[in-house]
Amino acid sequence: MREFVLQTSKGTTLDLEKTASFLGVSTATIRNWVKCGQLQTQNEDKKFFFHLSEIEHVKNSITNGDLNKLNGRANKSKAERTFIPHEYLQDGVKVGDVNKIIHFIKEKKIHTSIALFLLGLNLLQKEKIISDITIHDLISQNIAFTNKQIGEEIKAWLFDIKTSSLKSDYTFLLQCAIPKQRDILGFIYQSLLREGKKSQNGSYYTPETIVNEIIGDYIKKDSKVLDPCCGTGQFLLAFADVIENPKNIYGVDIDGIAVRIARLNILIKYKDQNFIPNIICKNTLFEIKIFKTLI
Repeated sequence: MREFVLQTSKGTTLDLEKTASFLGVSTATIRNWVKCGQLQTQNEDKKFFFHLSEIEHVKNSITNGDLNKLNGRANKSKAERTFIPHEYLQDGVKVGDVNKIIHFIKEKKIHTSIALFLLGLNLLQKEKIISDITIHDLISQNIAFTNKQIGEEIKAWLFDIKTSSLKSDYTFLLQCAIPKQRDILGFIYQSLLREGKKSQNGSYYTPETIVNEIIGDYIKKDSKVLDPCCGTGQFLLAFADVIENPKNIYGVDIDGIAVRIARLNILIKYKDQNFIPNIICKNTLFEIKIFKTLI
């Protein structure tokens, strides 16, 4: 078993993971601090082992506000900025199309859940699951679905956001061009989330190359899979490229909006089948008993 804490002639030494835990930051942040010379390693042979005295010194400096750069990183959870993760765009997808959508949502100050709901309906129109609709149709709930379960999902989402929150000048989101990318709703959601919120929840978009490698190595058409932190369903959609039965795909996430997107993603992927997605909004760490009902 790998040791996390060592005793040396110079006192206690912690490894990379233990140091990150002690300071309340990620291992990537610790690596950056080492690179910037803000945190000293034990020696070149043990590049990512740190003396406890050095770690405590850094922690005190952060607490006292002496190290503004580190203090900014340590308080990343308070960050308000948002950004589009351009590096995850698929080939052929124009960032300009995504920018138009993000800009419109921010300019109109549309609540994230409402914006993604309307974009989801836009996607359903393009998939021929619903006919073209207007904001008025939504307010009067005059919508016809070719897939019963998708209809139930949309009605539940609409109930949560309340029709009174819908405005006629939101129509752009029902009609705009949506880039053809796996989990495009999740990609847009990531682009709208504050960086601090993503850092706090550990919510980040998984690069498609990593997803595909894992799927190729482990998933078969009859596999039964669970993603305990599924987010908007990036992995679930990749599972669906291989797995024939959607009832064999399970997902859990603490983010309610992400779960709604993931459920809609899977329903669209298997739009010719009638099923209830096994994707629920729960805290995997503290509600572990739910797994007994999942698989």
